[in-house]
Amino acid sequence: MVSLFGGRQSDVARELGVSQSVISTLASRHRTTGTVRDRLRSGAPRVTDRNDDQYLRTYALRHRYASATELQARLRDVRGTRVSRQTISNRLHRFGLNARRLLQVTPLTPRHRRERLQWAQDHVTWTMQQWSTVLMHTAPLPCLL
Repeated sequence: MVSLFGGRQSDVARELGVSQSVISTLASRHRTTGTVRDRLRSGAPRVTDRNDDQYLRTYALRHRYASATELQARLRDVRGTRVSRQTISNRLHRFGLNARRLLQVTPLTPRHRRERLQWAQDHVTWTMQQWSTVLMHTAPLPCLL
């Protein structure tokens, strides 16, 4: 196999950006089996196929805050594939998608809503000069300088 590339294993490895042991293993496998395909692996067979994985990836990207349980239910309802929540998490991780959690905030009371509305109405006519004296930050209310 290496002779097909016309060089030493180390040269081929450097050209392909892999270690020399990878080339050696592939050459040895090609000599004995005539192919460089991966061998069958032990373990449980995959429950999801390529289409299931693609559906999960697309749905997760369109619904960024969907939980693994929600994705599990969608996959079951739409594709008829029953998998565990852990399998969903594993697939998302494989796609480079991480779990997201919605920010928990205290709901506004009617009093808060009234006060916010009043504040907005009081400041709706402010000029840029007036706003330039306000320092905005992450505190609930702006600080007036």
